[in-house]
Amino acid sequence: MTGLRVVHTHEEALVASEGSSFVRFDVPAPLDGEGFSLGRALALPRRTHTRRLGLLVLGPPDHVDQLLAAVLARGPLDPEIRSVTVQRGSLDPVARHLPLGEGNDWEWLCTTASPPEVAAESRLLPLDGSHQREIANLLAEANPGTDARPFEHPGQDWVGVRDEGDRLVACGVRERSLAGHPILSGITVDAAHRGRGLGLAVTAYLTRRAVAEAGVCTLGMYSHNAVARRLYVGLGYGDVHEWSSRRFS
Repeated sequence: MTGLRVVHTHEEALVASEGSSFVRFDVPAPLDGEGFSLGRALALPRRTHTRRLGLLVLGPPDHVDQLLAAVLARGPLDPEIRSVTVQRGSLDPVARHLPLGEGNDWEWLCTTASPPEVAAESRLLPLDGSHQREIANLLAEANPGTDARPFEHPGQDWVGVRDEGDRLVACGVRERSLAGHPILSGITVDAAHRGRGLGLAVTAYLTRRAVAEAGVCTLGMYSHNAVARRLYVGLGYGDVHEWSSRRFS
C-alpha cells in the first residue's frame, strides 16, 4: 500500500474513489478543503445538504483504519467538521479514531435513464412558494424525517397531488444539490392515499425532467424504507451507495 496522499481537486478525488458516481455527482467542486487518500480509502471534507461541513470516508475497513490513523497523526481535523459519513461496513474503524454519537444509515442512488410515464401523473400539479405552508404541513405529518425544505433554497421544482377536497396529499421536489446536479427529496404521500401510485407518479415525473435537462438524477433514502427502495429501483435507479452518518459526540 502506498503512503498518504493529499487530494487537492475534485478530479483527484474522483480518481482516488475509483470513479465513484457519488463523488462525481454529490461532492461539490472545488473541494471544501484538502482530502486524503491511502490505498483504496479516501477522506474528504464535504458540505452536506444542511450546509454544515462533515467528513466523507470511503474504502474498505482496513484501508480506512490506516488512512484515519495517518491523517490524525498530522494533526486534528478542521474544527468545523462535526460529523462523518462513512461507506457502510467501515464504521468500526472510524469509531476507533473519532468520537461518534447518534446518526442514521441511508442510501444514495442515481439514474441516467428516463422512466416511462405512469398513470397517476395526470393528477400532478405544479406547486410554488404560495403553497409552502401546505407542503410543510404534509411533510410534518407524513414524512417528518425528510431533508426537504420547501423553498428554503432557490431553484426548487415542487409538484403535488390534491384530493377531491383540494387538500394536498402528495408532493416531491427536484432541485440542484450543492454539487450542481439534480436531486429529488420530499417524496411524500399522505397515509390515507398510499398504494395508489402517487409517490410513483411524483418520482417518475421529476426524474424524467431531471434526466432530460441534465442527463442524470440522484436521490437519497433512509435504509429502513424498503417500500421506497422498491419504487426507486423499479424506476431504474441503481448504483447504490450505502452510508452510515454519525455526529461527533
